[in-house]
Amino acid sequence: MTAQRIGFIGLGVMGEPMCRNLSLKSGCQVTAFDVCAEPLERLAEAGVSQAGSIAELANADVIFLSLPSGKAVREVCLEPERLVDHARSGTTVVDLGTSPVALARELEDRFIACGVGFADAPVARTREAPRYPDLKHHGRWPAGRLRSDRTSAATIGEEITYWVRRAGGSW
Repeated sequence: MTAQRIGFIGLGVMGEPMCRNLSLKSGCQVTAFDVCAEPLERLAEAGVSQAGSIAELANADVIFLSLPSGKAVREVCLEPERLVDHARSGTTVVDLGTSPVALARELEDRFIACGVGFADAPVARTREAPRYPDLKHHGRWPAGRLRSDRTSAATIGEEITYWVRRAGGSW
């Protein structure tokens, strides 16, 4: 069995340590993208590959988004260089932020239309938590994909609550 390929977009205060944990503890191949070069350079030491664009990491099995706002999530997923256009059928996109419910549902509809699963799985706790990992996250996972995605999700946080139903976990 080949290792799961993970993509990670957004390497800020929360994203960089979550991405590092995924690379060091999951046994998966991790490729990351960010608009800033510094976190990518630091993560190279942890075995994380650098993608030059969103399209370059879109062949991953699971793509995690750790972005600062719903606006940023919308831009990455739906604007030029859109993830919705590049993600391959069978991939699951996981939004770890607190995106508005309406956006989460719009993303779910758009990704499902392309054969891509979407999980709205906001993380909680302090900015120190992802270093350990000690995150709590509540995820609404697409039916049929939870089992394959659970290993990488568990690497991010220890306390995980899953619902298998419509997106909108950031309520």
